[in-house]
Amino acid sequence: MSHPVKVIKVCGILGHTQAKEFKQDVLDSVAAGKSEILVDFEQATFMDSSGLGALVSSLKAVNAAQGTLAICAMKKEIRMLLELADVIQFFPIFADQAEFVQAKAVR
Repeated sequence: MSHPVKVIKVCGILGHTQAKEFKQDVLDSVAAGKSEILVDFEQATFMDSSGLGALVSSLKAVNAAQGTLAICAMKKEIRMLLELADVIQFFPIFADQAEFVQAKAVR
């Protein structure tokens, strides 16, 4: 059975202003039955600690619903922030949406 995937595209800065909206989008998706969420950072330019907090709390919410929160198209600065916060290992990471789709097809 195929699970619905929700793609959330982060544009610009995932900071204080956008973090609340991002987290709400994830929570709404989980409530709507989306068990897999892919966060696409291709158009993101920066993520601050508020964005990091929203990403981690969103991961907890998705995990609690027995879903998966994956990341793709991450810039090196965002990867470095996740590594410094020591949370990168909790996220499935893909080069882009195509790699995510391919990995999903293999499962």
